[in-house]
Amino acid sequence: MTTSTIENAINRNSQPSQLRITDMRLAVVAANYDYPILKIDTNQGVYGLGEVRDAGHAENALQFKSIIVGQNPCNVDMIFRALRRFGNWGREGGGVSGIEIALMDLIGKVYGVPCYQLLGGKYRDKVRLYGDTPTPDDPTPEDFVAAIKGRHARGLTWIKFDLRPSLFETGDSPLVGHDAPHETPFDMGKWFKTPMAGRGVKLTDATIERAAHVVGEVRAAVGPDVQLCVDHSAKAI
Repeated sequence: MTTSTIENAINRNSQPSQLRITDMRLAVVAANYDYPILKIDTNQGVYGLGEVRDAGHAENALQFKSIIVGQNPCNVDMIFRALRRFGNWGREGGGVSGIEIALMDLIGKVYGVPCYQLLGGKYRDKVRLYGDTPTPDDPTPEDFVAAIKGRHARGLTWIKFDLRPSLFETGDSPLVGHDAPHETPFDMGKWFKTPMAGRGVKLTDATIERAAHVVGEVRAAVGPDVQLCVDHSAKAI
């Protein structure tokens, strides 16, 4: 076999050492939150997809475009470490995380392996899903029960539901503690803007009873075999 024959037999559609990022674009999917989906393109036609976390903004990722264009996407760790210092915490870091996801997707395609192989190999074949359940518009115990039973009817056995501030908008003083507001109804937006809000602030006994009653009604409706979780203000319970 001649040298030219060998060279012709090599697949040069993807040459990792010559790979360069040429663009990053985003499309925002509007649902219960905004879900910015990002695409990283390269000079070899290979691309990767990622997602800025829920309720994030496209700008959380786009602000890094000038940094990553021209880089070799195979250098995932180097790029990630360069960006993470600007990512901040929580949803503010969603842009950095979305870019990392897209890079992993991209180089998995380049090397022809699933992303989990790049992270040390497969750990499990199945992942248990949980169903998030937003607070009903009219947050009565009956409405919570109906919402969670709807999730259970889909076959989900692990269900999380939100006990949002709207549940606590009754009573003269739903909170006690430093600078807790005393308006009726309870203005959570004003509370968040209160200096030092959250430091030492607690739910009143009546508010805790209200939340516990909702959880109890849901538990009684779905039975003991469904795993339940609560989110948001319920963390204070």
